[in-house]
Amino acid sequence: MKKKDKKEFKRNDVRIKNISISDMDIFEDEDNHIADKTTSKILEKYKTSKKSGLNLKVGRILKIKSNYKAEVLCENKIYDAILSGRLKQIAFESRNIVAVGDLVKIDLSSQPRIEEILDRKSQISRFSEGKIQKEIIIASNIDQLIITVSYKEPAVNFGLIDRYICAAEIENITPIICINKFDLYKEDTSFKKNIAYYNKFGFTTIFVSAKTGEGLDKLKEILKNKISVFSGHSGVGKSSLINALQPGLNLKVSDVSQHTSKGTHTTTTSKMLMWDFGGFLIDTPGIKTFTLNHKDIDKIPKIFPGFKVYHPICKFSDCTHIHEEQCAVKSALAKGEILKERYHSYLRIYDSLKV
Repeated sequence: MKKKDKKEFKRNDVRIKNISISDMDIFEDEDNHIADKTTSKILEKYKTSKKSGLNLKVGRILKIKSNYKAEVLCENKIYDAILSGRLKQIAFESRNIVAVGDLVKIDLSSQPRIEEILDRKSQISRFSEGKIQKEIIIASNIDQLIITVSYKEPAVNFGLIDRYICAAEIENITPIICINKFDLYKEDTSFKKNIAYYNKFGFTTIFVSAKTGEGLDKLKEILKNKISVFSGHSGVGKSSLINALQPGLNLKVSDVSQHTSKGTHTTTTSKMLMWDFGGFLIDTPGIKTFTLNHKDIDKIPKIFPGFKVYHPICKFSDCTHIHEEQCAVKSALAKGEILKERYHSYLRIYDSLKV
């Protein structure tokens, strides 16, 4: 009997090859891509409640009371609603599951419970620093962002205004620059030059004083029948301004620290309030820093204040306005059409988003 021929076995080349450390980004990107897809599937799967017999009503979150409890305005009544256990299990990309301004569906059949979070039409968020960022949603479903700064005590921070404008532009929210404490103004060439720059490119700037009442009527017209969020550094007078606009709210206020010349926190949580002249405001705690999303770095050259006019006529569609030739932004800078201070602010923002 003929012996069965042995099957020839070919050994595959499985030698381990050297990989440079820079190639680690390939694995990290792939892991992140898989994680993003998984998160998206989970979010989509658990977007709506599958419970039967629910009596769901649409409401709006007015205040976050804790991680899993919020005040919800529903059918002209305010409820203390807890978050559904299903929503607690979702791996949300943001640090907070719900935000002030969110439209939600709540079950009123027993203890009020938030069962669904409706899609947000817009949101203002800040992001943690570092390579791996976490989103902190400040407010959602808003029409306009009132960038609240003070002329003095603390001094106006134009770099912060630039960051806020970029965040608003990304979300298609109207930014309004509100300069409080204008009763302290004295002739200031640099200040006037920067304000003229924003006005030149279509940004609304309003000068007010919570102390004297200057500009409050004009600000009321801007706020009327809109959902607006007030945000800015601590100590710029947001609470004083809101008290002046809506007497009777009696929001807590405090003085600027004499030691640091910076504000101290008086508003500790975001909350939505109603104007008696029509519309809503979302008052937010003062912030120290406002960090943008690293993922938006490619958008910044297109939307930075003043750049929208010039970016489309740059030679390269992905021009960063830093090292490229035939850059319309750099040409405008050389002609004095773009302020050096604002261009340097752009460079700082762009550099901070590199990872």
